[in-house]
Amino acid sequence: MNTKRGAFAGAAMLLQPGILNELRLSWRLLRDERVTSWKYLAPALLALYVASPIDAVPDLLLGIGQVDDLGIAVLGLMVALKLIPKLAPADVLREHTADINGDARSGGPEATRVDPIVDAHYTVRS
Repeated sequence: MNTKRGAFAGAAMLLQPGILNELRLSWRLLRDERVTSWKYLAPALLALYVASPIDAVPDLLLGIGQVDDLGIAVLGLMVALKLIPKLAPADVLREHTADINGDARSGGPEATRVDPIVDAHYTVRS
């Protein structure tokens, strides 16, 4: 595997072809109730850092102050993309991965859901 190192290694990772599927998978897992609540940790910490007035490098230093925020955001996104799928149960992860890849053999939760048939008698009164 060819890994790049240097100042733009994180940005190069975001441009990899499979990153869009990883984003889709993480987004789907964030919305899935079957995944533990720990899935919100990385996005919450990232949002807290971005919203916080305390920075690693003050924003008063034009250019450098903003670049460190961008670097932290890219790093936080990379961590979230790797962490969230590890928190999901294996069957949930397989289900979402198959759905994203267009695998028809594994239907989503809608395909396995059976609507109950209710047989009832009723009377209409006017």
